[in-house]
Amino acid sequence: MTTVELNENSTKNIARRYGYLFRLPSTGFALIYASIPLITIELIARSASGNTALRVALYALASEAALILAIGIDLFAVRSRRPGLASFRRLATASILSNIAWFAVSLVGLAMFAVNKNEGRLFSLVLLGAFFAICVRAVILGSVFFTEPLRALPLAILQPAILFVPVAFSTTVISAYPLNALYGVLGGVVAIVGTEVYLGLINKPVMGFRALPLLQAFLSAWTAGNASDLEGYFQESSEERRVTTEIVRIQSIGNREPSAALILPGIHPGPFSPVGSSNLPGDIYSKLRTESTIPLIFHSISDHDLNLPSKEEVRKYAQSLESSASIDSGNTISSRIVIREGKATASGFALGKTLLIALTLAPYGMEDLPETVREKIEAESARMGFEACLVIDSHNSLGEKPDDVETGNLVRAAARIVEQLSQETQKRFDFGFAHTSELSEKFSPDIGPAGVGLLFFQTASSRFCLAVVDANNSTLGFREQVIQNFQRAASETLLEICTSDTHVTAAKAHNAKGYLALGDVTTPNQFSALLQQLLEKAKSRTSTGSYETSVIDSSVRTIGGQVLNSFSGLLDETSSIAKKGAQALGVLGIVITLAIAFL
Repeated sequence: MTTVELNENSTKNIARRYGYLFRLPSTGFALIYASIPLITIELIARSASGNTALRVALYALASEAALILAIGIDLFAVRSRRPGLASFRRLATASILSNIAWFAVSLVGLAMFAVNKNEGRLFSLVLLGAFFAICVRAVILGSVFFTEPLRALPLAILQPAILFVPVAFSTTVISAYPLNALYGVLGGVVAIVGTEVYLGLINKPVMGFRALPLLQAFLSAWTAGNASDLEGYFQESSEERRVTTEIVRIQSIGNREPSAALILPGIHPGPFSPVGSSNLPGDIYSKLRTESTIPLIFHSISDHDLNLPSKEEVRKYAQSLESSASIDSGNTISSRIVIREGKATASGFALGKTLLIALTLAPYGMEDLPETVREKIEAESARMGFEACLVIDSHNSLGEKPDDVETGNLVRAAARIVEQLSQETQKRFDFGFAHTSELSEKFSPDIGPAGVGLLFFQTASSRFCLAVVDANNSTLGFREQVIQNFQRAASETLLEICTSDTHVTAAKAHNAKGYLALGDVTTPNQFSALLQQLLEKAKSRTSTGSYETSVIDSSVRTIGGQVLNSFSGLLDETSSIAKKGAQALGVLGIVITLAIAFL
């Protein structure tokens, strides 16, 4: 497995485990689901007491009121510990699990009562079920809200204790069956001790990190958008390195319309929202967007080895882009060239001594290319006398990862473009540009905050457009249909659709990919209509164009793929320990239940 594939798999593994934690019912349904086992327990507990229907109904209402009160107490106790993570909905969902555990043991008690009519044994099992509910709550509260799991135990006890009063309290039963009460308590204490041992094993250091604080950092980042704790872990493991970013500023001379800043970052979006450089294109856009300049962010040929660990590192990196050294400028452009080799397509043009080459494997597969592809193409462009070469991973189709044959074809196709453009006489050009930030339409969720930009180039003998989208890839066939629609409706050539590979929505989509690709929400027809709207605006602004190319060297701290792999491994190992421990707890619970049932 290649480094790119290993890093990508680690990111997906983290995102997958991340997503499992938040498929929760709504607040109303959570409360209903928590109430059903509770009311059933109340009916079971009173099945032997001869209560009237009215008395049972009153106890049921009291149980419901006690449940709502207990969840409210939970919320008050934990919301200051993890702001944004604690909510009535999540705590009600926790009550579903604890009440189901209580109900299951009570059901065993009902079965035993049906056989031998022993009210004391029924009482002891209902009591034991309350202790099992405490165990479930100790796991949830101790894992999510407390740095030391044992500190969650008093709060874990409180809700079942409150609920036990209307559910099963009877001084007559307790005084009549003290031995059964003692059995229930002793069995419950053993279960609690086993639970706390289990939590201690999960929380022991693995690969240098304690699992539960790391889990809590994940949850805070995911639910509340507060990634500071998780970024602290990543920052601690990051390494300093220098990266190069290329920027080509293109403007229309003689009008006041904003210029386009084509940015090829030296870092990679990721690892997953909202951590680090996951919203890299959006963060760069926010930092560099002015009245006179609109940034368009491409996806460079890079991988998760070049993720930034924190928003602070992203801020420093984006700030470094404000100071750049010009290496080329002018007002001429080449014709556009498209070369196909097998499944590979390279599209490119030159502005003076600056090359822009976009690579794609659409509609056969996605790119995520190794850095050797960029290095070979840059070396060839330098050999042919170009000052700068922006090698763009168009990232505009789903599919299989490229193999050596496909990456070789991309390099050969790009090399042919370099050779042809090095021999071409360039011409003065007209330029027009428009961006969705200038329109009133709202973005679809498969388009990130940096929006969509359309560039329009025109010479005496050539006209073409280039679209740049803040999105994470595009669905299979989306690119081809949009290009076809655009050609038919606008009678203009759309050279390429390039996405930024933003990770701002990664892991939050409930689909197999774990993210929304362009086309999952926006249809090809809708996107084509948007591009036509941008084209009309761009054409209305077209005038003599010029460009300036800059290169920026930045010192940044990167996570590195090995960190993601370590964190993914930590999650896997912790998950393995948790599963084995949960199985052991399950066996312990069954043994205790059967022992008390037959004593």
